[in-house]
Amino acid sequence: MNFCKLKQIVAASALLWSFPASALHIMLDPGHGGVDTGAVHGPAKEADLVLKIAQRLKTLLEKDSQFQVSLTRVLDKNISLPSRVKMAEEAKADLFVSLHANAAADQRAKGVEFFFQNNLPPDEESLFLASQENQMILNSQELHSISGGDELSKKGDIAAIVEDLQRQNRMMSSLRLTQTLTQVWGNDVTASQATIKQAPFYVISKTSMPSVLIEIGFLTNPREAKRLLNSEYQNDLAQKIYSALLSYKEKIDNHTTLD
Repeated sequence: MNFCKLKQIVAASALLWSFPASALHIMLDPGHGGVDTGAVHGPAKEADLVLKIAQRLKTLLEKDSQFQVSLTRVLDKNISLPSRVKMAEEAKADLFVSLHANAAADQRAKGVEFFFQNNLPPDEESLFLASQENQMILNSQELHSISGGDELSKKGDIAAIVEDLQRQNRMMSSLRLTQTLTQVWGNDVTASQATIKQAPFYVISKTSMPSVLIEIGFLTNPREAKRLLNSEYQNDLAQKIYSALLSYKEKIDNHTTLD
């Protein structure tokens, strides 16, 4: 293996993950839709709630020239998980933000949760939640065409190393994005508790750009469900996510630490 060539390729691969000072392209992904309603509790339906919040967030981002924004769906329509990933890839998005609402057997469960994909073994609860979200694609023929099978074994050593570096860089960027989100929530003493977790959700595992999946609250918690149905609270959630994205971009543009 030519070590000098390897260094050049590694340096070039790092550029793939450096964001330009120009507009940052955000792909917003309101989960579920159509026949797939997601979690439902009383009048609160996950697919409807996350679409409303995504639309409010889109409005905020469109007013800021520092961002470009796209949505995986704009209607109450079912979009497969592989199709959502494909949209983000074809749009060459810089960040992927997937919005969902949670549910639990224990009505006391509450708070906002941020999920990113990393190499650590996830806890059982996160695995179960991810399996529920991923269930719809287990029998999908699209899965094979998007994933392309196990191609890593077919690649040369250099390409495999570069791919691994890119994956690690993406995971670290995803973690830093979730940390920025929790910092925004932590600055608001009136906000619901926010935690960072990791789980193999399809959309954040298969996208090649940094990504986060946000569970905006628990529909099974009566108090939280009532808040989620309130338009002012939906605006507040959209504003918090926008503020976090703004902070994240500022740190990137200024080449400062994201920790």
